[in-house]
Amino acid sequence: MSQQYLDRLERTIKQHEEWRLKECLNLIPSENQSSLHSRSMFMTDLGGRYSAPDKFYRGTRYIDEVQSLAEEVARKVFNARYADVRPLSGHVADMAVLLSLAAQGDKVLSVSPENGGYPGISHLGLGSLLGLRNLYFAFNDQAVNIDARASRVIIKEEKPKLVFFGSSFIPFPHPTRELAEVHDGSTYVYDGSHVLGLIAGGEFQDPLREGCSLLIGSTHKSLPGPQGGIILSNKEELFSAVSSKIHPGIVDNVHINRVASLTVALLEMMQFGKAYAKAVVQNSHALGKALDENGVKVRGAQLGYSKSHQVLLDYDTTRLQFISGRLEQANIIVDNGGRLGVSELTRMGYGVREMDEVADLVSTVILGKKPLDQVKKRVRSLVRNFQTQKYVLKSVPAILESQLQA
Repeated sequence: MSQQYLDRLERTIKQHEEWRLKECLNLIPSENQSSLHSRSMFMTDLGGRYSAPDKFYRGTRYIDEVQSLAEEVARKVFNARYADVRPLSGHVADMAVLLSLAAQGDKVLSVSPENGGYPGISHLGLGSLLGLRNLYFAFNDQAVNIDARASRVIIKEEKPKLVFFGSSFIPFPHPTRELAEVHDGSTYVYDGSHVLGLIAGGEFQDPLREGCSLLIGSTHKSLPGPQGGIILSNKEELFSAVSSKIHPGIVDNVHINRVASLTVALLEMMQFGKAYAKAVVQNSHALGKALDENGVKVRGAQLGYSKSHQVLLDYDTTRLQFISGRLEQANIIVDNGGRLGVSELTRMGYGVREMDEVADLVSTVILGKKPLDQVKKRVRSLVRNFQTQKYVLKSVPAILESQLQA
């Protein structure tokens, strides 16, 4: 009986990888492809081991070195004095900040979920669970961004304990310089979950130099690492206030194989980050422009479509859900929010020229120009020409090499 289940599991995973990797265009902005070198770290003995800051567990001399190395590389990549790689996700990093720096009844200002803000820190998520008072930035729909002038007034009048920049829908840099330190009593946090890879490459914005005390986020979106989280800062006391609370209350087992995998991704950013981030932004702009020229409605068209990894479609919720279903039937994978992300395509070597073809495929489905089967055939043909990852370390992972020799 167990063999039947194992066969079913292996067959399902193989079917997933054959379909998603070899037949589909993945345009989900919250996903990416980690490299073979990065993924190989999950196969090591580290995956079953524990460590703890209080040294409760013995035998961790090398495990501790892995974490130390990861944080050293993270500090270099993000030009930060302090780094903590223990959060298991961007959401856990958000939670660590809220639990450490805010108390019940405190005001927390962020982008509203109605405007594309992350629901996890809003009144829909941690805000209500922790008894916080969620406030929201004024938002300019035409600019697809925070309204800096109106939001200055909110900060001055409300004096929030925490101010969170960053958003799930983020085509353009947030006005951090204009708003940071409006109120000295507020702590300014940048949730860079979606744009960490761009920040690492110097192509989007630089929150730690623009008035933010903390930079946190997920490590698997525009940053092509494993699913996980990170906390970065240049302020010792503030960083310590958050980092010291992570164990044992927020994270017990840090999944050290994940940390090793993240280290590889950060090393790739150290070597290729600038070129990768620049290509992502160029591709995003090119995709938005081509979609617009093909008759697809794109938000922020008058502002250059995008300066991040995202292009946002401009249709209502019902229409977007219909569009996402139609695109999936053509093997073009998106989410229901109308976000099209180019990080994974860029990682696989797609350039500005290919964005014209991607836009043509997407617009053909959205506008119903041709049967879906014809589009699917073109998608498969395109994807099969881009099966080699770019911006990765070329050496064969030592772990895989040793396994091959065994």
